[in-house]
Amino acid sequence: MAAQENNQPKRRRRRKSSFVCHCCRQTLPYCLNCPCGFEICEACFKDNLWGLSNGPTWICPDCGRVRMTM
Repeated sequence: MAAQENNQPKRRRRRKSSFVCHCCRQTLPYCLNCPCGFEICEACFKDNLWGLSNGPTWICPDCGRVRMTM
């Protein structure tokens, strides 16, 4: 079977232009986020580092996924 060629350009995902931190409710241009929808700003992340991070990764408090910090 021959693979069909698709002449349409690939669609790119657009990054959100603003994020809302789940802790402080501020609208910011960047937050750490999880696919489940949880978003946290850098300041709140640093305040809650003891409960969220275990080194180079952090654990989403909503769904429990392990995420990379950067």
